[in-house]
Amino acid sequence: MKKASFPFRRIFSPSGRNYRNKFSVFLVCAAISFFMWSLIKLSKVYEAPLKYKLTFQNLPTDKILVSAEDTVITLYVRARGLELYGKLFNTRKNRINIDMSDIRLRRVENSYRGYLRTSRFLKDIASQLPQDNDLLGVEPDTLRFVFETEYQRKVPVIPDVSLSFVTQFKLYDSLVLKPDSVIIYGVKSILDTIHKITTEHQSYKYLKEDRQVALKLINPRTKPPITLSDDSVQVEISVERFTEAEIEVPIGIENADKKAYRTYPDKVTLTCTVAMREYERLDASLFSTTIDYKTAIALGNKLAEVKVVRQPSFVKVIRIEPEKVEFLILK
Repeated sequence: MKKASFPFRRIFSPSGRNYRNKFSVFLVCAAISFFMWSLIKLSKVYEAPLKYKLTFQNLPTDKILVSAEDTVITLYVRARGLELYGKLFNTRKNRINIDMSDIRLRRVENSYRGYLRTSRFLKDIASQLPQDNDLLGVEPDTLRFVFETEYQRKVPVIPDVSLSFVTQFKLYDSLVLKPDSVIIYGVKSILDTIHKITTEHQSYKYLKEDRQVALKLINPRTKPPITLSDDSVQVEISVERFTEAEIEVPIGIENADKKAYRTYPDKVTLTCTVAMREYERLDASLFSTTIDYKTAIALGNKLAEVKVVRQPSFVKVIRIEPEKVEFLILK
């Protein structure tokens, strides 16, 4: 390995303390000099081209902007160096609003075309620049646009939520959305492909009481973009304590072939879950069961499966005892 040159050996040598102090003073002076030089340079006035992103206001009624040849324009600006460097390196804040209320459109097949001369907006553009900036010119000199007719359509909102509950608690009813649908606006070719709008995903854990939450709607990424009549919905989560209940129900038999059948036993016990607020409504008359004797006969079985053919909407049958019963054909 080559030895360091003489000045650097003195800096790092144990006896070079005095030299290190002098070198540190030199670096500080050099830094101050560079800083002062930079301030002098940046305080001077320069001319430079700056890129600005366009945003459009007051678009034609019932029209959608589907194409713009230029969404970024170049402004030739005279300003102090410090401000110019700030805009060159932080272009996200460089935006110019263009008022399109005076644009004239002509129909070309299924679209509408128009243009604007940037020379008409020089004063408006200059007013959006800092006061000490002078606008010297704009490129391009013409902005061209293509529009299509705006359509609207109503689509349902689908909530994207994950729910978990404290033991014995469950969702009492389906989620209630307000509003449960939204109107989407855009060009017809895109609206025809959108059949629903979903919410942002959210998880709610250990629920044991009702909740009402606001969920943002996800706007599909389309080109050109669509707009929604609402940007969020209210979601009502109805939570209730559930319990298990047993109820004895007689077995019914559909007598399609005019023969007399009898089952043994003639009743089954249904175990179901029911919300506590609905428990008093539970009654055997709300249930109907039958047996699939035709399948049993075809298979040569003496046991037929029991099926629940009617039950109230506020319960869920989780078990049938017995699941199969013996049936007899009476002569």
